[in-house]
Amino acid sequence: MLRRLFIVKLCLAGIAALFAVADSRPASAEPGREQYASSPSPYWRVGTYDERLSEACRRRTFGQLRQYRFTIGYTGEKGQGQGLTGIAASEWNLYDPDGLAKPGFTYHFFSEGYSNCRVYAAKPKKKRQ
Repeated sequence: MLRRLFIVKLCLAGIAALFAVADSRPASAEPGREQYASSPSPYWRVGTYDERLSEACRRRTFGQLRQYRFTIGYTGEKGQGQGLTGIAASEWNLYDPDGLAKPGFTYHFFSEGYSNCRVYAAKPKKKRQ
């Protein structure tokens, strides 16, 4: 009986170890989430859809260091396009081991962590002088 219990505990410890190393992203020590903005537009208007980055997001090789740390909420139009996107940039909150990000762009993640992850790249508008 004790041997079976030991084997079960050993198996559970092995499974836990596999889950612990499955995501190699560094953990963020900063607590909290914050909504950066809200918009009446549909989420897909935040920037230009990028298929290459979306595919990398689905493979978990491009994404946020901390998912949904800053967000934009979208109410959409006529019941279409509601959602939440997480925000990252090459110099902030971005996991990008392959160097896919371009400087000066912000990246907006819809459904990160799922097989339908979509990444939109946006170049911030220049400020008026």
